[in-house]
Amino acid sequence: MAIAVKTIRQRVATAVDAVTDFSESSAPYGVFPRDPSSVLHKRFAVGCPRTSPLASRQKPAEGVLCRTDVLVSFAHRIKPKDQITSYDDSLDAEAAIVAAVMADTGTLTELQLSYNGATSRAVDPSGEWFTGEVAFSSLHILALS
Repeated sequence: MAIAVKTIRQRVATAVDAVTDFSESSAPYGVFPRDPSSVLHKRFAVGCPRTSPLASRQKPAEGVLCRTDVLVSFAHRIKPKDQITSYDDSLDAEAAIVAAVMADTGTLTELQLSYNGATSRAVDPSGEWFTGEVAFSSLHILALS
């Protein structure tokens, strides 16, 4: 069954939104975190920056086997009076996002998602925000017609 890249992005966003106490950013992935500071805490954005074919045989009627990279960026507030504990809370939030995306929901099993690691963990220069990014990949058939 062919799956569109937007379906993969939406499935991952729905999983993070439904299982964690995060909410999806109003800004798309490429410009996250553009949300105002008043609502940035526990916001996330999902992007699919790359889709690559894995097979040289490509038939319009059958589609092509592809790997799509899926990145989830998120923000977590660092409390000024307890920064180490807040940093640890941010790492717990990252683990919750991974668990949510990798959970077997029984829907869209054709996605074949795999966890590829945390690509970024940083505290901004002001010390107010932890921003992180976790990477997944999906092995799927992409329609060519």
